[in-house]
This record gives sequence, C-alpha cells and structure tokens, in this order.
Amino acid sequence: MKERIKGYLEYKLDLELCGVNTFEKDHEIRKRYEKYLQDQQQANNDIPTSDTNEAAKTIDSTDLLEYKKGKKV
Repeated sequence: MKERIKGYLEYKLDLELCGVNTFEKDHEIRKRYEKYLQDQQQANNDIPTSDTNEAAKTIDSTDLLEYKKGKKV
C-alpha cells in the first residue's frame, strides 16, 4: 500500500508528538522535511506499479461484452 505524503505541518506535528522539540527550529525541520520528501519519492519509485501476480487474468472489453451476452461463463 502506498503511503500518503505528509504536509510540512503534519510532519512537524508528528515530530512534536514523538518528543522532538521543534520550537524555533524551523530551518532544521525544513531540512529534515526535504529529506523526508526525497525518501518518499525514492520509495514510490521503487514500488512496482504493475500487477506482479502472473496468475491474475485481465479481462478486456470484448471478454466482458461476451460474458454479458452469455457466451462465456
């Protein structure tokens, strides 16, 4: 499952909830957030986008049409 990319404020809030002091450290937090974005982008590029299950059968529109007409069961 693909993880949703957090916005800056949500990222900062998550850090605060984990006990990281972010008060007056926006410059440092921005750097960490940029690294987070790069890591997320890299992770999304590593995930295969196509179905890797070879046993999965795709149904094209002609198969579906024939199935609806009752020719295929």
